Amino acid sequence: MDLAIQLEQEMSLKVQTVNQFVEKYLSDMELPQGAAIAELRKSMLYSATNGGKRFRPVLSVLVAEMLGSSAEKVLPFATAVEMIHTYSLIHDDLPCMDNDDMRRGKPTNHKVFGEDFALLAGDALLTEAFLIIAKNYSENGFVVGRLVQLLSEAAGIRGMVGGQAIDLRAGEKQLSQAELTHLHLLKTGALIRVAVEGAAVIAGAKVHEIEALKKFGEGLGLAFQVADDVLDHGEKDQDVRSFTGIIGLEATKTYLNQISKNTMDELHKVSADAAMLEYLVSFNISRKH
Repeated sequence: MDLAIQLEQEMSLKVQTVNQFVEKYLSDMELPQGAAIAELRKSMLYSATNGGKRFRPVLSVLVAEMLGSSAEKVLPFATAVEMIHTYSLIHDDLPCMDNDDMRRGKPTNHKVFGEDFALLAGDALLTEAFLIIAKNYSENGFVVGRLVQLLSEAAGIRGMVGGQAIDLRAGEKQLSQAELTHLHLLKTGALIRVAVEGAAVIAGAKVHEIEALKKFGEGLGLAFQVADDVLDHGEKDQDVRSFTGIIGLEATKTYLNQISKNTMDELHKVSADAAMLEYLVSFNISRKH
């Protein structure tokens, strides 16, 4: 069997594993009685099980397995990251933000449950993320503390929320390549980075390994954004929010190759045998053709 096909099939199996864990966790949560609580759970499940690539939690699983840990051990943390990603999508779709009616071919949460319950579903997913960490890693206080610290930093003003604030306030201002890179490292890259970094902590990686994997995750997140801009080139107006709009198509391709090489180098500091993670980097570069 072709290696790329084999790796793609393995990736699909890991997506299924994540999907099953997320749905089971949210369905089985012990909650207070009442119709309103049941409706709120339904709203959470609606967005958390609405397809998606599961890129972040699968990344956590791949890193843990590369370091000799099990998927079972890292899945609660991986789910916490996915809950935060889902909450951010629910809130991004709200009328006060991007005002989107559809996501992944289905009506957005607020179109089904109303703006009030969509807001609450996002709030509930965000807080549940920290509960699932506290409950599942309680045998090691250091690990709980470290995971909560890393995830809080990545999700809040120092990461995703901060990046969103920069994006909102920039308006139509022309950004430089450095400014756009900074924006993406916070808005989307921080949560991808922490998916890798947290998995390394859970797997008991050494300090230098965690540092290299942190840079790997950061680079991978940025590389996916740059590749998206290359793919979108010519299909829509290139504006101040795209690398191709700022530095042009060819320079963006060069930037993508540079980031991807650096990302692969960081991975190889930890393991020379990481086929699935190497595949993600290579797959992303090939998306531009």
